[in-house]
Amino acid sequence: MKKIEAIIPEDKLGVVFDALLKLDLGGFTYSRVSGRGKRPRPMVPSGRSGRFESAYNVNVDIFVVVPDDKVNQVIDAIADNASTGLSGEGKIFVSNIEDSVDIGTKKHGSSSL
Repeated sequence: MKKIEAIIPEDKLGVVFDALLKLDLGGFTYSRVSGRGKRPRPMVPSGRSGRFESAYNVNVDIFVVVPDDKVNQVIDAIADNASTGLSGEGKIFVSNIEDSVDIGTKKHGSSSL
């Protein structure tokens, strides 16, 4: 099993959500996150103090655990639907998962997904 985590622009969540639903994965989780990439961002004024703080992006962090044979389908669905071809649109990370357990059924491994 693999965990696929993708950080994408918030405005792409709807189309990525629809693409993942078509893959019949059984579900995924997302949360709204803020952060900065490696690319320099403009400095913006912060209140009346005159201090400057770096700007950040508002993104969505999606994660899903899938059997090994679905990894490329999920990556393609996310990348194809979140990308406009520009740099800095996000990242996809893939990690190994040793086990998973469905709390209700007590099933382990891929059958718990």
